[in-house]
Parts: sequence; C-alpha cells; structure tokens
Amino acid sequence: MLGKKNSYWEEKECLETVKALCAQPAAWKRTQKQVRDQKDALRAFMEPALARPDLTIAFCGLDGVLTKTVFDWADTDVKYETRWLAQGETLPADKNTVLISLETDGNTMELAEVIDRQPEPVLHVIVTGDEKSPLIRAAEGLHNMYGLVVPKAGLTSLILAAFMTLHLEILDDLQLDDMIHSASQVLNQNAPVLEDFADRHSYPAIRAVGFNIRQKRHGMKEMTGVMKAAFVSPYTGLPYDGQPLNLLYFPDDPSLKKEQVELTRVLRREGQLVLAVEARHEEEIRADGVLDLKLLMARHNVYAAFAFLTVFEVLVVFTAAKHNISLDDGPRDIRMSLDSWMEKARLEDVIDA
Repeated sequence: MLGKKNSYWEEKECLETVKALCAQPAAWKRTQKQVRDQKDALRAFMEPALARPDLTIAFCGLDGVLTKTVFDWADTDVKYETRWLAQGETLPADKNTVLISLETDGNTMELAEVIDRQPEPVLHVIVTGDEKSPLIRAAEGLHNMYGLVVPKAGLTSLILAAFMTLHLEILDDLQLDDMIHSASQVLNQNAPVLEDFADRHSYPAIRAVGFNIRQKRHGMKEMTGVMKAAFVSPYTGLPYDGQPLNLLYFPDDPSLKKEQVELTRVLRREGQLVLAVEARHEEEIRADGVLDLKLLMARHNVYAAFAFLTVFEVLVVFTAAKHNISLDDGPRDIRMSLDSWMEKARLEDVIDA
C-alpha cells in the first residue's frame, strides 16, 4: 500500500490509517452506485423544489474540517443557493428549502432535534450509512422526508453521497468516474513521488488551499477553503519549526489558475514550500514540486476536490511516518485546523473510507 509493505506501516503504527485511505476510491465507487440506484426516487422527491428558481439547499450534521473545506473547494455548478445550517437555526416556512442531514454514529439525536425544529414545508433528505437508522424509520411514509441510505459508508463516502444530491441531472456522466480513477492513480502511482517529496523537505504543517469555483473566490481570500495539518513532535510535544508546505490546487480554468500562479510566486518569494496539484497539466508551473491529477474531464469537475483531498491525505501519512508519529493509536500528535476559524478536529475526521 502506497508503495510500501504492510510491515512498514505496521512498524510506523499507521497500518489501519493507510488501509482506510487506500480503500477510499473503492468506497466512493460503491457510493456512486448506491446513489445512482436511488436517483429516480430521490429526484421525484425533490422535483417540486428543483422546479422553482428560488431553491436553497442547506446541509447539517457534520461540523468537521474536512466537510467544510471539501464543499468550499468544490465547483458545485448549480444555479441555486447552497449553504450550511447555522447552529440552532430554524429555516423559514415561506422559503423553498431542502435540508440535507448527514447522520454519523454520534449525531442521531442531535439531527432529530434539528429536523423536529424545522417547519413542515421544508423537505428533508437524510444521508446515512446505517440501514437501521431510527431517522430512516421515522421518515417512512412522510411526504416531506427521504432517506438516502449508503450502507456502511465512512465519512468521505457520506460527504460524497450528500454532494451527489446537488447533481441529480448528471449522475450518469463521467466526472465522478474520472475523479475516482485519478485518486487511485495518486495512491498507486504517485505515492512514491509524494514520499520522496516528504523525505526531501522539512515543514511543520501542510496547508491545502483550494477554490470555491462557483463563486469565483480566490482560495486565500479570508482563508476560505484552507485545511491545515500541523505536526507535533511525539518527543517534545511541540510543533516543528519552519514554514508550512503549501499544497495548492490548480483548476483547469485559465482565470482561476492565473490566481494560483500569482499566489505561488508570492509564496516562493517568501521562501515558502509549494507543491502544485494540477487538475490537468498544460503549462510549466514554477514550484518546488508538481503533481498532475490527469483528470480527463478537468474543466469544472465538480468532484475534483476528492482527488485533491487524496493527495493531501497521502502527504499527511508520509510526513507522519517520517517523524514517527503514530496515526493508528489515536491522532493526538496531529492537529487539524481551519486557519479561518482555528477549529481543531481529529485526524480521523479526514482519513475514513
């Protein structure tokens, strides 16, 4: 796995983490099929809301770093508003709204309270990996609730399933297949390249910067869409010294790519490390390293954030192994944060098939 024998990862106490990481593309493929199998029923349920131009789709249930940044990076390419439900918020009864709730092992009761608080005109889609979920049972027979079940789905698969509800018209296109193939290539062919990069450079943190393409916002504006992994020495308990590694996503869009090229120049003038991750390689980028995702359908690929996430995760694993930081025995030595909110989360909030 990742170009190493299982014994290597077992010695580094990262074996279970790496297994989960390498299982992600296959898990996403299963999720793709499971959602496609329910596409017609889900579309029929949402059709009244989708037919109106004033639609808002709100999400709730996951507050971690990964969820926020994947949705910030992704080009949702939809004509209606998408946002996250604020804590304690009650949606207006006179608005055309769909609330998509992501159920995990520990948030069932919390989601039940959120759903109960909403007015009846709100349509509810509950995304869960638990076929015996009490929320799904409660939704049976209700005209304003639909249960989208993706059995045994991990965190990233739940996020993908929720994200697919935004694209019911194009579930049979090739963008998702393209992304899954690209993520597999990162794990199987690019892993040694990323390991070599981690070995040759020293950095105390990885800062992954993406784009909210739909809103055309710069990836660094107000630190939106930035996810950071900080590495803490298991010997001293202190962060490592130095400048962070900037992992920058270069979309296949000339104007947006130009902004990332300019950001790269600024960071390199400051002496910071930059690893450029291109949706598709077209021109030479002056960075400390370049990785081509080779997306065949790179232009506005709505699922590209998951391939970029895979690069980030592989770098986290190799950097942790380099510093002898165990990932399987509790992620206490790695802190994840959003630079905008300084929110802290566990690494397993990220690496979970």
